[in-house]
Amino acid sequence: MKKQASSGDGPAAGSTSGRWAGAALLLGVVLVAGFLMAGPVASQPERPTPAASGGGEYRLAHADRIDADERADIEAMLASNVARLTTEGRLPQPRAADRVALDWPLTERDGFTDPGYHAVTGFVDHAAGYPNQLLDYACGGRTYDSSSGYNHQGTDFYLWPFAWNKMAAGDVVVVAAADGIIVGRTDGNPDQSCSFNSNRWNAVYVRHADGSVAWYGHLKRGSVTPKAVGAPVAAGEYLGTVGSSGNSTGPHLHFELYAAGQLTDPYAGSCNALDGGSWWASQRNYYDSGLNRLATGTAAVAWGSCPQPDTPNEATQFQPGDRITFTAYYRDQVDTRPSLYRIIDPNGLVYAQWSHTIPKPHYTLAYWWWAYDFPADAKTGTWQFEVEFNGQTYHHTFYVGAPSTPGGSPTPTPLPVGTPVRGLDWRGYVPALLGE
Repeated sequence: MKKQASSGDGPAAGSTSGRWAGAALLLGVVLVAGFLMAGPVASQPERPTPAASGGGEYRLAHADRIDADERADIEAMLASNVARLTTEGRLPQPRAADRVALDWPLTERDGFTDPGYHAVTGFVDHAAGYPNQLLDYACGGRTYDSSSGYNHQGTDFYLWPFAWNKMAAGDVVVVAAADGIIVGRTDGNPDQSCSFNSNRWNAVYVRHADGSVAWYGHLKRGSVTPKAVGAPVAAGEYLGTVGSSGNSTGPHLHFELYAAGQLTDPYAGSCNALDGGSWWASQRNYYDSGLNRLATGTAAVAWGSCPQPDTPNEATQFQPGDRITFTAYYRDQVDTRPSLYRIIDPNGLVYAQWSHTIPKPHYTLAYWWWAYDFPADAKTGTWQFEVEFNGQTYHHTFYVGAPSTPGGSPTPTPLPVGTPVRGLDWRGYVPALLGE
């Protein structure tokens, strides 16, 4: 599938992330019973209807944190390393006036072809109170806190869909958001966390020319760059792959930023009390709506229990008479942006077409599927599953009839140390997250 640009709406107070609420699907679906245009399409006798459908919001529990003791240890480690590197003349004095501009801290591995791989599931919490007193940079509630007094201190990029599958395959790479010097690194800790525990995370800490320091946490064990403390890294350079180490409820990157030793929020917004300006070279919209994956299969996805992988039940090769399931996976789906779906036969004719709008204002994570029983005399050859969403058109190819050889998924190629890994200009679409 072709990667596409994405954009989103402005802030709204609160949002929902998700596990599925399948019954809601039919409320938003409009099946187009007649043909919408004259010409070749009108020659088909009737439009089929789905034999089954489902999906909905995919719910995640926003609950992650760095315990006070762990945070104190991290801060002491960083202070010690900075002092040593400064004494050794390996760490230049910060130039506070030259504020860095951050690139996106994630990218996909070579050969990864989905149009997206993440969703932001938590921003910095600007509300001092707790629990359940939430305020993100845009005056919404897309953040979390705890009854123990922890307010979320970073931005969470969750892998979506199939988070554990993506983690196992190393599909999503953590990269340096700006040039800098490694001032801390931790690896070797368990990375299969599904809840709070006593384990420490795997992480890389990079200090920039202006003295700001970025924390990249919850990395996969064994994936952390072998570069040592004191080594330089360039923007876009490999730091590790997304994991679920430490106090984590699922595979995600926790990105935390400090300036002059104080926590800051890289997003510009009316309720950012820490820093009014944006640190991003190009700040994404609050609702960064996009389609992350389009697929065909033999059945609907079967979600695994953490930390087990999901079973997508996907396929691209079918025979006449088969039931084929068509699935779309979204991030930041909003009710002001309907989707138009088409199934197109080998002659370019529309076999089925329908539209869909979600029944609630916003889903952080959502998926929707429709199953069609193809007739025994279905045309053989190359078919297309097509979706128009958010000003973009997405395509997925599948085959009916004699086996084709569309090619499998490429095997990931290990990246040499120090190699920038911008598979796509990060501004073009989204990468992912969950909590601290």
